[in-house]
Amino acid sequence: MIIVWVLLGAFLLGYLQEKLYARYWDKDLSVSLHFQEESVTQGDSCVLCEQVENAKFLPIPALKVKFQLSRYLQVEQTDGASSVTDQYYRNDVLSIRPYMRHVRKLTFYCKKRGFYQINGLDLVAGNLLLSKELPKSLSSDTQLYVYPKAYRSEEFEQAIQKLNGEILSRRHVLEDPFEYRGIREYSPFDTMRDINWKASAKTGDLKVNMKNYTALKAIRLFVNLEDGAILRQMELLETSISMAVGLAELFLKQGIRTALYTNGPDILTGELICLEAASGIGHMESINRGLARIDLTESAPAFVPGFREAVLEKKDSFGDVFTVFISPDTQEDFQGLLGECRNKGMDFVWICPVTPHMEVKVLPDLEGNVMKIRVGEEA
Repeated sequence: MIIVWVLLGAFLLGYLQEKLYARYWDKDLSVSLHFQEESVTQGDSCVLCEQVENAKFLPIPALKVKFQLSRYLQVEQTDGASSVTDQYYRNDVLSIRPYMRHVRKLTFYCKKRGFYQINGLDLVAGNLLLSKELPKSLSSDTQLYVYPKAYRSEEFEQAIQKLNGEILSRRHVLEDPFEYRGIREYSPFDTMRDINWKASAKTGDLKVNMKNYTALKAIRLFVNLEDGAILRQMELLETSISMAVGLAELFLKQGIRTALYTNGPDILTGELICLEAASGIGHMESINRGLARIDLTESAPAFVPGFREAVLEKKDSFGDVFTVFISPDTQEDFQGLLGECRNKGMDFVWICPVTPHMEVKVLPDLEGNVMKIRVGEEA
């Protein structure tokens, strides 16, 4: 008879605890994930904090917390609770006592620039006798920007110094054809178009207009991520983005208003990343965020059709604006566009990242405007 009562009591206990946990296990239970930083730079380390708080008397003997990260966020310490395939899958098992808060920190290394999100997590709880699993899914809006690291190499530094010298020389010596500061005597080096014929007729001697000077107003960075190769050259595309960061930092530190135009789609909106000219720390932040969100999983749209108007037909395309093209793409249509820019008198430089053994054919007229930068271990 005692055995019957024991079995009956055990059955009743099992039944009651199953009902109790099925109804109340997730009451006053909060689970959250957040990165300690909103943004880091490629190559830096960051910490993901996992917080579980049980604000009730009912304990949770076993709680599994499952979520996934990008495999480009490389966890520094791995264990049996994780696995890596196309994503990093984490499965933490915790035992949560009543009124207990548990915080676990996961340190990882940011291998690649990008915009990373944890869109949700899964919970699986066990009841008191671990006789049944209780699943639940939670939403999460945790996100992290990994900014591209500014490209550095001896050859690129030399190219930057040369480019910076050209830009600095233009900042205060550009003649404004619409601003006049007076009339002077004609000199042998003056052109016929500078002669003021009305003043010359009045005085009987040749007189020329003296033009005023205007400062360089802005720099435009055009990053062409179109890849015409049979096999995509991801290293060159990523290097182009890193070069854009380095140049933007250089110009903005000098107080030069800088614009950024790319044919790289935004991973969030699908729109092309394009930022009008501005200056200041906030603008550098916008450039970093824009470049971090460029999605290279699919080929970028053709550069020439989309940017012909911006390059050639905008009013600010010439005169007090200097243009830098960053493009590993050397297709004929792109070089043809640059040829048109040169023929119309645009001041520009084409920075062309190449692999050590790559042969690049450049149109003869563009040789003076191109800077080839070797990329790779042998560079």
